[in-house]
Amino acid sequence: MSPVLQLAIATLILGTSGVFIKLAALSPLVMTFFRAGIPLIFVSGLFLYRQEPLFWGATPFLLLISFLDAVRGLCYIIGFSYADLSSAVVILYTWPLFTTLLSWIFLKETIPRRNLWLLPCFILGIIVIYADAEISLSSRSFLGLTSVLIAAVLVASTVVMYKVKAADFSVYRLIFYQNLVAGVVSFPFLLGTQPWPSLFQFTMGGIYGISIGIIGFMLFFSALSKLKASTTALLCYLEILSTIVCGIVFFQEELSVNIILGASLILGGSFCLKKTGDVAP
Repeated sequence: MSPVLQLAIATLILGTSGVFIKLAALSPLVMTFFRAGIPLIFVSGLFLYRQEPLFWGATPFLLLISFLDAVRGLCYIIGFSYADLSSAVVILYTWPLFTTLLSWIFLKETIPRRNLWLLPCFILGIIVIYADAEISLSSRSFLGLTSVLIAAVLVASTVVMYKVKAADFSVYRLIFYQNLVAGVVSFPFLLGTQPWPSLFQFTMGGIYGISIGIIGFMLFFSALSKLKASTTALLCYLEILSTIVCGIVFFQEELSVNIILGASLILGGSFCLKKTGDVAP
């Protein structure tokens, strides 16, 4: 299978995440176990079968990525549990803005003048979408959008790290470290959850972990090291289309004027944002 087709299928699969999160209706920490624990168990079993050391190649840098991914994954699940899928996925794709800003702050990279003019598009787009929600700590929509915004910052923090490591590790090894911290930390919350998840909730969680955590990211990581950054970033926009369609089909979500305008500003700015080294999450 060509890397382009692999990545296209992966991003379409990733776009279905919100469906499983909402249908399962489990606490975010328990859902985090299904998302991270199932892939972790799968690849750990594979390593043991092959008689490979579980923690081969472990470094503080990889453990840092795993920790950031655990926080990102939790924020992602909280966000897609509380907010509409359409709003959440658009806010998630503010990550190119944060990638640019973090590269400027920590890597001392120069921001092209044209990109400076695009920054207000992101900010205005975020404001427009937030205007559709009640600005209150008691508002589920507000908390959901804020959680996704934090996830976007963490995507920007880890995206370059994965691109660097993709050439040095197998797909299974990357999946192992991606899910290590999240899977281990969230497991006790599954054991302690009351009431115990129903068969339907277990089914939704299981499908979520297998389809997203194993199949989706096997395809994603396999294609990541073979494609140019610009191609990767462009194909990842299929996730937005997939998520919006899922929101409309499964939850009868409607695209309000605020979402359409905010999406136009954020996605338009993201699409036009040009910076050497940009890659997708």
